[in-house]
Amino acid sequence: MTYIGLLLMCWLYATVLRVSPSYARKACKPPFRIFGESCYYISRHKVTGDGAFARCYHMGGYLANFETLEEAMLMKEKLMRMRTGHNYFVGGRNINRRKPGGDWRWIKNGKMSKMTYFAFGARQPDGTDRAPQDCMFFYARERYIFHDVYCDHDSYYAMYICEK
Repeated sequence: MTYIGLLLMCWLYATVLRVSPSYARKACKPPFRIFGESCYYISRHKVTGDGAFARCYHMGGYLANFETLEEAMLMKEKLMRMRTGHNYFVGGRNINRRKPGGDWRWIKNGKMSKMTYFAFGARQPDGTDRAPQDCMFFYARERYIFHDVYCDHDSYYAMYICEK
């Protein structure tokens, strides 16, 4: 191989074949679509909170985590523009129902991270040890603010948002 050929091969590897992390994040595969810095799937099917968790897992993702208030507000705005009127499960989970107000965490690929902001609706979260509402969704009736809800109760079906 000539010196020019070797340089051309090195350039090709460095600029074309190697995928940078930011490009990989933007290369969402259907049914996921890029929104902000992540890939999201907004469902059209209603399930329980536990069902939503399982569906995202089977798609290779997880229930959407909004680590910053800005991320949550962007998704809230998107849902409001969609005008579906549906609630959407997200990846917030209460891990301690005995603590007043709970101990809410984002669940992502088996790991938990503490929520750094509080964006629940009025008088929320209101789950108790006897009436556990350990899942979280964007609540349509209050302009897509977070509400706690039962995870496996048949009367609480909602759509869901997955993230990859």
